Amino acid sequence: MGVPPAEGWGSTGRGIAVEELGGIRERVRLRRDQRVTLSSWPFHQLGQYLAYKARRAGVPFLEVDARHTSQRCPRCGHTERANRPDRDHFRCRRCGLAGPADVVAGVNVRDRARSAWVLVTAPAL
Repeated sequence: MGVPPAEGWGSTGRGIAVEELGGIRERVRLRRDQRVTLSSWPFHQLGQYLAYKARRAGVPFLEVDARHTSQRCPRCGHTERANRPDRDHFRCRRCGLAGPADVVAGVNVRDRARSAWVLVTAPAL
């Protein structure tokens, strides 16, 4: 979205941010035929692998709170379930920002990671 890289994100100005996926099996409601597929997804293992590879490459890695990432407008901050009229689409009821729900969630994850990174790297007073 044309935002300059956050300070401290390595020499490339980049890092990896993901939603915390803990408890996803308990939160998601699925049809019976989809439950086997979900129960075989190794979310914890994926997170560990990403963290390991990022550390090895010297790339910052953060997990951020997943709450409302696909319902919050990254432009105005308005959060409402109605911003997400269906699974694939986002449209802010306040400012009108619209786009794919996954892209909006990704922007919110990025923004939360940048905020968290500033707190993690701030000098102690």
